[in-house]
Amino acid sequence: MRSLRSLAALLVTAAALAGCAEDSSSVAAADYPSEDVRLLVPYTAGGPTDIAARAVGAHLEQELGRPVVVENLPGASGATAYVEMISAEPDGHTLSMTALPTAVLNYLSNDVGYTREDLAPVGVVTQVPSGIVVPADSPYQDVESLFEAARQDPQAITVGTPGATNTHAAETQRITQLYDIPLTVVPFEGNSEVQTALLGGNVTAGFANLSQDLLPAIEAGDLRVLAVGTDERLDYVDAPTLVEAGYPELTQSTTTFGVIAPAGTPEEVVATLEDALRSASEDEAVVEALDPRYVPEEFLGSAELADLFAETEETFRGVVGD
Repeated sequence: MRSLRSLAALLVTAAALAGCAEDSSSVAAADYPSEDVRLLVPYTAGGPTDIAARAVGAHLEQELGRPVVVENLPGASGATAYVEMISAEPDGHTLSMTALPTAVLNYLSNDVGYTREDLAPVGVVTQVPSGIVVPADSPYQDVESLFEAARQDPQAITVGTPGATNTHAAETQRITQLYDIPLTVVPFEGNSEVQTALLGGNVTAGFANLSQDLLPAIEAGDLRVLAVGTDERLDYVDAPTLVEAGYPELTQSTTTFGVIAPAGTPEEVVATLEDALRSASEDEAVVEALDPRYVPEEFLGSAELADLFAETEETFRGVVGD
C-alpha cells in the first residue's frame, strides 16, 4: 500500500510541476516582451533585407513598447544569423529576418546547423519578384530566342545570378533540368554585381531580383527584361511571364523576406509578433519605406510563411547538388 501511495504522490507531484511549467510559460508569454528584442539580419547593411528589417523593426518597437535592436550578422548565406537565433532562448526576444528560398536551399545543400524544424515562422514582410534580364544591345529579343541559342550551343549562354545558393541559381538549374536547356550559372555577390557583369558584356543574361537597385537601369533602357518569374505580369515591368512563354513551372524565383523565431517560441508570443507585422503591413509609412510594389496585397502570416518553407523544400529538393 505504501508503494501505491508513493506512486500516487509522485504522479500528483509530476502533474503539479507540469502545470506550473505551463503556467510559467503562459505568464512569460503574457509579459512579453520583458526585455529588448534583437532582430538579426543575415546580410550586410544597406541591402533589401536590411532595409526591410529597419523599417519593420521601428514599427515593432512602437507596437511592442520595447526597443527592437537590428543587428547585421552576415555569413554562410544567412546561416550564421539563423544559428545564432536558434541558440537563444525561444521566448521571442531574439528574432531574425529570413530570405526564401535561400534559407531553405542552404540546409538542403549542406549541413549548416539548422533545418526548417528549428524555425518558427512569424510572417512575411516583402516579396521581390525576379526576371531574366539582358543588356539593351543583346541580340535576344525574347526568352525563347535566348533558350534556343542555348539548345543550339550548350556553352553559349551564361546566366549571372546574385549568389550561388539562392533562388536564381536554383531556378536556372531547374530550367536545364525541366526543359533540357543548357544554361551556365555564373554566381556573383549580389544584384549590383550581376548588373555590372551584364553591362560589361561578361555574361549573356542575368536572373536577378527586380528590386530597387536594378530597376533604374531597366527604366533607363540600359537593361531589358525578357521575362518575369511570376504567375502574372508585373505592372511596373514591361515583360511577359515565363508562364506565358511556355514554361509554366518557372514561378519559384520570387524572394520572400520574412521574420522568424526559434522553434519552441510560445504560440502566444508568435501571435503577438504576427499581429505586429500585420499592423506594419497596413502602416502607410512602413509600406512606403518597404516600397508598395513589394508588399503583398494580403498579409501573409505565420501559417502562410510555414507553407512557403514547405513548398520551397518540395520544389528544390531534387535540384540541389545536381
